[in-house]
Amino acid sequence: MTITGTPTANPFRDIPVDILRGLAITIMVGANLIPYLLLPPVPFWLRLVSSIAAPLFVFLSGMMVALSFHGKKHTFGYFLIRGFFLILIAAFLDLVVWGLVPFIDTDVMYLIGISLPLAYVFLSLDIRARIGILVAIIAATPLLQGNIGYSPLPLAIPVLSFLQGGAFPGIFTILSQWFIDGWFPIFPWLAVALLGAEAGLFRWQNGGIISFAQPKLTVLAAGMLSLGAAFWYLRPGPALIRMDYVELFYPPTPAFIFFIIGVIFCLFVVVDVLPVSRAVLDPLRSLGECSLAIYILHALIIGEFIVPLSLRAPILSFLAVYLLFTAGLIIAAYRVRNIRMRVRPRSVMARMLIGG
Repeated sequence: MTITGTPTANPFRDIPVDILRGLAITIMVGANLIPYLLLPPVPFWLRLVSSIAAPLFVFLSGMMVALSFHGKKHTFGYFLIRGFFLILIAAFLDLVVWGLVPFIDTDVMYLIGISLPLAYVFLSLDIRARIGILVAIIAATPLLQGNIGYSPLPLAIPVLSFLQGGAFPGIFTILSQWFIDGWFPIFPWLAVALLGAEAGLFRWQNGGIISFAQPKLTVLAAGMLSLGAAFWYLRPGPALIRMDYVELFYPPTPAFIFFIIGVIFCLFVVVDVLPVSRAVLDPLRSLGECSLAIYILHALIIGEFIVPLSLRAPILSFLAVYLLFTAGLIIAAYRVRNIRMRVRPRSVMARMLIGG
């Protein structure tokens, strides 16, 4: 096994992971711009690329639990606080940016907030129990979707409608959003976060970073990607477009999960081969170092400035705006890096926002 670095160093950064997190944020910006800026129809290649961002982000969030679990020996309470903070941020974005009643649906930040303490518990179990949980979540997903149903549109209740006495959904409807047919329901997305935690256990062990760019692991990743692509091609699912969001995981099928996990492992192989010190990769790294701050910033800009414009542009104009938007976020990420280097935040919340 190829081992580099040391996860016990302070501060410790796994640069390839930062780069992948930055890649996830970069793709997510484009995916979240599409509903409000791109003139339909959306080409399939763009739908496919957009579908990588959220699974990669969720997977990496699970990985970081393993780093803190093993290397920093944090307790369950630490992850509970981090998860609660993320859920509060998700509620803030729902309420302030989108004008929706929070806690009704599971956007990606709600999912990650829930997954952090659950990933800690997951890593405390033996390997057989962990495998059983992963298999059970993925296997139960199509059964739940088939028997209870998967809504073409997730539930969204405007705050104004609620304050004016609009109907409020029942508890079963809300639980269905969280577990089955919300934006990122627990079944099966929790399995992606838990699998990320499992991958983190493998990557950070024996005092170092184990590279995924090894012959056997590369063959395994390529094989998973190929089998997943074939499985997904044979059983693609409906690939709904929900409120003009075009990712191909509505609903998330086991075939898609299999495929996207293959994509993620192949990305790890690629980034572990690349010379991560090269300047061309540093913009992605800067985004990954403060991914939460960039996520909040991009949501605020889209919600407050782009949505009110009600503009739809052809693909080339859309890509130009997207590149300009991303360049602005990279500049912001470098500013955050400079602040972090000067201030060295100590509180959990500050480190989560700007990296630490």
